[in-house]
Amino acid sequence: MYFIDEKELDAIRAVFERKRLFRYQPDEGGECDLFEREFERYLPVPHSLLVTSGTNALIAALKSGGIGPGDEVIIPAYTFVATAAAVAQVGAVPVIANIDETLGISPSDIEAKLSSRTRALLPVHMDGLAADMNAITRLAQSRQLLLIEDVAQAIGGSFQGRKLGTLGDFGCFSLNENKNISCGEGGIVTATSRARYENLFCQHDVSAQYNPVKSRFFVETRPFLGSSMRISEISGAIMRVQLSRLDEILRLLRERKAIYREALAGLRQVRLITGNCSEGDCGSSIHLLCSDPGYAIQAGQALRNAGYLFAPVTTRPAHAAWKWLPLLDKEPAPRGQAPNQMAHFLQSVDVLTRVLRLETDIHKSLAATQTDARSVRHILESL
Repeated sequence: MYFIDEKELDAIRAVFERKRLFRYQPDEGGECDLFEREFERYLPVPHSLLVTSGTNALIAALKSGGIGPGDEVIIPAYTFVATAAAVAQVGAVPVIANIDETLGISPSDIEAKLSSRTRALLPVHMDGLAADMNAITRLAQSRQLLLIEDVAQAIGGSFQGRKLGTLGDFGCFSLNENKNISCGEGGIVTATSRARYENLFCQHDVSAQYNPVKSRFFVETRPFLGSSMRISEISGAIMRVQLSRLDEILRLLRERKAIYREALAGLRQVRLITGNCSEGDCGSSIHLLCSDPGYAIQAGQALRNAGYLFAPVTTRPAHAAWKWLPLLDKEPAPRGQAPNQMAHFLQSVDVLTRVLRLETDIHKSLAATQTDARSVRHILESL
């Protein structure tokens, strides 16, 4: 959470003064409703729904899209465990595709992993970096596959002028504490069609059909028993303030990453990763792609010794596929045929073992950031 102050406290105080903490009251127009309308205008997207986590946003989207037992969903080898967990939670099979040097899922490896059981593609915009949505969208459309964007780590980012989360059938966002904007914990799921939005509403509220305010809500969907992913008015109030901060947060992050991009240009054994759309990169992390794993180890040690905390991305808990595969309940495919064994994503292992990551310090001045970036270049040139 980059910024939190009296504005969020005032918003929470107003909710307490109204004595209206539960979202669904006899009338509409509460904080959650207002946030959703504001978020829809921000992206823009036709429909959005607040839920309790980014994981539940993914689960709701998968269920709303009709994904279930026996279906295969292609996901990247570099993503937080929640992406795979959500697929497993609906009974489907997560099939791992390699990433490329943008840190996004490789469209060519998606194509290689397609089968007669593939029902959905789930690209992840990792660390604020956009996946190659042109190629991925073409693949989804050509095979009539559901396209769900995992935007947990890239809220506010864009691809070729369009906000991430508006390019597929669903967009799934996280509001966890370490995201661009946050209420501590929460999620948002967006949908492009009314029918899917109504389905999402049932997924997130087990008693949706009994809500008197929603008596005329269900036009294209017959209400059904869902789960309980409802979020409180306190979270909605915080998120309205946080959303108003988002563009400024992104500006500050991008300014600082641009300094590193300029300072590190032209290095022989290192380049900065900017994803598939440098203009839309959130700027939340500085990624150094090194020439080989041995150099990455050497460079990382030298930088850390000098006080610059560039860490191998492979040290992140629960982000590389080989760290979360053992947690899945069952083998993703019969033994001898398993596409998710480590041997099938060695390309991803090669990329990830060459990447060092530093979180962008939004509170550090531009002058201090310039000094740091020049020092980092000097260290790398000296190796």
